Amino acid sequence: MSDSDSTLSPEPQRTIKIIFISDYLCAFCYIGNKSLKDAIAGCRDLDVRFDVEFRPFTLLCQSSVPEVPKVKGEKVPNRWDYLVRKFGKEQAESKWKVVEELAQKAGLPLAEDGIVARSTLAHRLSVKAYKVGGQAMQGRLNDILFDAVFANCQDVSDVDFLADAAEKVGMMNKTQATAFLQDTDCKNCVNQMIEAARASGVNGVPSIIIDGKWALNGVQSTDPPYPCTNLTCYHTSIQSPYSAQGKGL
Repeated sequence: MSDSDSTLSPEPQRTIKIIFISDYLCAFCYIGNKSLKDAIAGCRDLDVRFDVEFRPFTLLCQSSVPEVPKVKGEKVPNRWDYLVRKFGKEQAESKWKVVEELAQKAGLPLAEDGIVARSTLAHRLSVKAYKVGGQAMQGRLNDILFDAVFANCQDVSDVDFLADAAEKVGMMNKTQATAFLQDTDCKNCVNQMIEAARASGVNGVPSIIIDGKWALNGVQSTDPPYPCTNLTCYHTSIQSPYSAQGKGL
């Protein structure tokens, strides 16, 4: 080996871009968020880093948003009523049983009921978090928002709650966050992302796009070592000259 060879810089670590399209009102997105984190943790021995960006999707259209009931001024859970109206009691019970089983496997807390409200403000805050603090800040915010909906029975359309969340992750103070949420900053960006997802064929969530080439739809298995299998296979394929890049998993 020559002196020039010995001073060569190592190749830069490859970055794999992951776009996680989700809605905070989606129980499978709550579970999928945990599954994705487990998958990435399972790939820590690979010479690769992941850049994860959460992008918005809305499952509720304006006409389907249920009114959140109140008792003595306090909001009360309405998720179960919403699911029964949408699917019927028998189908709602069947679907929620699947959610409970998956959440238990993933080690996630799950409240019996919750508040269903539009998630647009939460999505705006999430997009802002990624712009300000990248995946680290957005990831911390996402954990707060998902836990609020499915573990703590909180309303992610509530400006006061969201402003507190913004302050907790260090994005901005509560006064600044309140002003942001009451303005229209990032609103067009959120709408454009949702429209782009629908135009590309996304009609349900979670939907995960890996490097703009491979797509995973729905909740991936939470049983180890499977969560990292798809990411590992993708990393292997991009290193192989014989790989058929662009094919979905």
